[in-house]
Amino acid sequence: MNPSNPLFSIIIYAIAFATAYIINLKFKFVNTSGRYENIDGLRGFLALGVFIHHANIWFKYINEGVWKEPNSNLYNQFGQTSVALFFMITSFLFVTKLLDSTNKPYNWNRFFISRIFRLAPMYYFSLFIIIAFVMITSNFKINVGIPEFIMSLFHWFVFTITTTKFINNNPLTVIINANVNWSLPFEWLFYFALPLISLLILKIKPPKFYLIISFGFVALFILVHGLELHHISSFIGGAIAPILIKYSSVKKNVNTVFYSSIIVICVALILFFKTSESIWCKLLIAIIFNIIALGNSMFGLLKSSILKFLGEICYSTYLLHGIILFTTFYFGFGMEASKQFSQIQYCLIIFSITPIVVLVSFLGYKFIEKPFMDLSKKIKI
Repeated sequence: MNPSNPLFSIIIYAIAFATAYIINLKFKFVNTSGRYENIDGLRGFLALGVFIHHANIWFKYINEGVWKEPNSNLYNQFGQTSVALFFMITSFLFVTKLLDSTNKPYNWNRFFISRIFRLAPMYYFSLFIIIAFVMITSNFKINVGIPEFIMSLFHWFVFTITTTKFINNNPLTVIINANVNWSLPFEWLFYFALPLISLLILKIKPPKFYLIISFGFVALFILVHGLELHHISSFIGGAIAPILIKYSSVKKNVNTVFYSSIIVICVALILFFKTSESIWCKLLIAIIFNIIALGNSMFGLLKSSILKFLGEICYSTYLLHGIILFTTFYFGFGMEASKQFSQIQYCLIIFSITPIVVLVSFLGYKFIEKPFMDLSKKIKI
């Protein structure tokens, strides 16, 4: 077996599901009757997909010293398609909330506070680890001027929205967490663009303050990152289902073997694409997502309590799995020793740390994410 063999991913999923099952036996905290339980289940599958994607990349990085996308279409799409679907989930959830608030005021203060408390705590926890690892691998020496060092910290403190610079001019900065932070500026772009989007939906328009902030953020983002239309299209793809749910009866007819089979066919067709940036690949991803968002449970799989458990902890999985990979191979075995591993030995190591990824993600959710989410609900605004 090698890290590009499909069996590699199947075993990782099996180990993760078994670990989640054991943890969930003792700590049940998933709402099994949620309004969007299929999407909750989908999240769990996607976060593990990103972990599998980076586990494949790490094998090449260890042996060649180059961080680049997998040669395998399957393993590249584990990462790219998963993130595209995460963007679609974000769009679906918040466009749905706007459509539900068409005739009543939308609480923008509550919205932004909830987003800050949702994304920031775990991100800053992971950032603290990244900074610590950067300094350790820099032998605790500051390699740049103090102003430049402080500015690099600032860029990361604001979710790398302004730019992604190496901390302390250390190229390991983006390896430590597998560079997963690249997607967070796009999440914030969507959130800050929402007041402008709401002009097309809400009868009671947002306060001018939020419209000005929204316009300014979007303009800054385009200036720094460009349009990145293939990512923007993911958010557009996620907004289709809420409109269909509100204004049509199509939702009543999709949880059938026929539509589940369409999803399977679309997944198979995606594997013909090297990257999800292709408009045709993105269309296939959007078809998959919208069928699921309209109520298809993929032969009942997405209703699994284990997948929903993994979906609940997926943000911690997303932010922390790269750090666990880095810790294992850089600090644990050492890069030189890791080069000596055979393909099967490497696979066995990944299998052995998969339960750790799930356990650490659970702890991150339980002790960091969930308390801050609960705290945000108590703030009177």
